[in-house]
Amino acid sequence: MAEAQIIANQRSILRNQKAILANQETIKKNLGTIKGNQVTIKKNQDKLDLILKNQERILALIQK
Repeated sequence: MAEAQIIANQRSILRNQKAILANQETIKKNLGTIKGNQVTIKKNQDKLDLILKNQERILALIQK
């Protein structure tokens, strides 16, 4: 009986280890996506800064 329980526990541990490995892979992919998103956000911030500067220039021209 104890041996059967040990075997069942070992199988459970193996299943959990496989699940952990799969989760680690998912985390790795998600981190890559996050890094890509950070680059996109930075590019968008730069574009917004340029738009703001252009709007300020237009406003200055209009007020002359």
